[in-house]
Amino acid sequence: MNAAIPDAFGDTLAEDAPHVSTADALAILRQHYGLTGTARPLPGERDHNFHIQTDGKGEFVLKISHPAEKAGFTDFQNKALDHILAVDPTLPVPSVRKSLQGEAQFAVSVGGAAARIIRLVTYLPGQLLSRSPASAAQDRNLGIFLARLGRALRGFFHPAAGSDLLWDIRKVAKTRPMMAHITDAGRRAMVERAIDAFEEHAAPVIPKLRAQIVHNDMNSYNVVMDASRPEAVSGILDFGDMIHAPLICDLAIGAVYRWPAEGHPLAPAARFVAGYQSVQPLEVEEIGILFNLIRARLALIVNIATWQAERFPAKRDYVLRHGAEVWASLERLDGLSAIDARSYFLDHSNPE
Repeated sequence: MNAAIPDAFGDTLAEDAPHVSTADALAILRQHYGLTGTARPLPGERDHNFHIQTDGKGEFVLKISHPAEKAGFTDFQNKALDHILAVDPTLPVPSVRKSLQGEAQFAVSVGGAAARIIRLVTYLPGQLLSRSPASAAQDRNLGIFLARLGRALRGFFHPAAGSDLLWDIRKVAKTRPMMAHITDAGRRAMVERAIDAFEEHAAPVIPKLRAQIVHNDMNSYNVVMDASRPEAVSGILDFGDMIHAPLICDLAIGAVYRWPAEGHPLAPAARFVAGYQSVQPLEVEEIGILFNLIRARLALIVNIATWQAERFPAKRDYVLRHGAEVWASLERLDGLSAIDARSYFLDHSNPE
């Protein structure tokens, strides 16, 4: 079976980017930033990123965008980082390093291919959340951090914030054709139930909710924890999925990655929400659709990942890296009613 990506979402996910070598990365670094050192490729969904260790001038991430990426969208990310650091300087987010010409970004041809946007941001040290042991304190601290990030972004706007983005929960129904790549009929039906529930219960409510620019991707590979204190957040990475959307969508995404443990499947997510609410209280309507948004994000992950794994076999391990946890979460949450889930969040996610 073959399912095409919806045309409205552009080419950054539909087409792979031409290869970029470490030699290419180091040449860009030397020519445009006057820096020398080593470059190590980092995994990515659509861009080419390199961890740069310079000769005595710090560590950075060199970001080489997909050829189809628009300059306005990368400018959106640069301006957002500048805004966050101006509003809340204590929030650990990457900062933009300008080129020798004083540019936050510029376009160059890499390896003779189409021109690509180049940026350099500071590297945040620590241990990825995906490799850090989970704890109740960690759940809560992550919620607090996301709420602080949302507060720092609430006065910011950019024209690119309204971009069509496939990773927008509100567009989950447009990924229905991708379910064709889920070979197991039972799993496919489970994903369809999650999308149906979103369309029936969450979609009609969403236009009424408060919205702003949000990070939109607090997954366990985008958060850095303190290596010696895994409950403490050291920073958040990758602002490439930012969008203007309801605040509750941002919270739902972070809650997804507080994977169900023993006991109630929503216990870690509720602790995460409690931490969030200690900084940014939720409205009743927001809590009312949180469960449906969590399930919709899980459906979005498996639909996009299975489609990408078939289209880009070389990226299969990367795009399916959450597979076991996502399917386990979908299965556990599939057996929970929306009414019971709402009651659980109301009873267990109040700030202490």
